[in-house]
Order: sequence, then structure tokens, then C-alpha cells
Amino acid sequence: MNSYSSSDPAVALIWAMTRNGVIGAAQGLPWRLPDDMRFFMMTTAAKPVVMGRKTFESMKAPLPRRTNIVVTRDAAYDRSGIQVAPSLPAALDVARGVCSETGRDELIVAGGAEIYRQALPHAQRLYVTLIDAEIDGDTVFPEVPWDRFRTVWRHDFGQRPAHDYSFSIAMYEVQA
Repeated sequence: MNSYSSSDPAVALIWAMTRNGVIGAAQGLPWRLPDDMRFFMMTTAAKPVVMGRKTFESMKAPLPRRTNIVVTRDAAYDRSGIQVAPSLPAALDVARGVCSETGRDELIVAGGAEIYRQALPHAQRLYVTLIDAEIDGDTVFPEVPWDRFRTVWRHDFGQRPAHDYSFSIAMYEVQA
């Protein structure tokens, strides 16, 4: 794990996955969970959000009221409402700068799988939605070193008409 100063913003990863680790299918989410989407929007509000190009392109538009930082090796990539970074380390530097300018104490990494894999060694916080189902998909979350983290809180959501599955949302932090 990289060292960081307590004055640096926390690097947080946020994702939803099934019991079998699926985080996506056909460039999208293979479930409908409005409460999880509300949690995502509230948790990321006004913070810099780092994501890969494919994740960004799977969305209708940049996330509103957030600094959207898109990681891509394509130096010519240019879309309205985003900042581009050529690598995850560069994106994290941009996000740290945004946090410094805005007084935020956390930056968010929001996918996809390769960006998560690269970001896990830097993570101090994880926001995980665990969907109580095994769903087929083409994208899975990388192996998490769970022994590095402790559970801070967890909330369970039973299956309801507006939600495809029951699920839980938990926050984990690096163990001291």
C-alpha cells in the first residue's frame, strides 16, 4: 500500500456486485436497485469521481455536480463536462487537486474493473453494495484484500417491488 498523509483526501472505491463478483454486463448494470443508485449519488455528490473511459461511455452524461475525471490512453479524447487523465496515478493527482481546491476530504473511484484493480492498493475506504444474487455478466470485480479492511457500518435492504434483488450496503476502512 502506498503511504499517504492524513491531510490527503481518502481514496474511496464505490461499486455494486453480486455474490459471484459480477459488476457489469454488456456495458451496463444487470439489475435495478433505486436505493443503491440514490446511495451512489449521495456518496459521490460534490466529490471528484475517477472512472475509466468505458465506464464513462456507459453513462448518459457526466455525473452532475461532480468533477468527472476519465482515464484513457487516447490523448485526443475530449468530451464536454469531463477532465481527461492518461493513467490512474495522473487521475488521482487531478482528484487530489480538486479536493484541495474544494475542501473535500474524499475522492471516489467508480470503475471499471481495470481501474478498480489499479486503485485497490491506494484505497483507504470501500463502499460496497452486495447484491444477494448470482447473475451472469462479463465484468467482475478484482480480488479484494479484505484482511486490510474493517467494517465500519452495514445496512441491509430486503427485496421490494422497486428493487430486483435484496442487497446490503457497507462501508469498510483500512485497518490501522
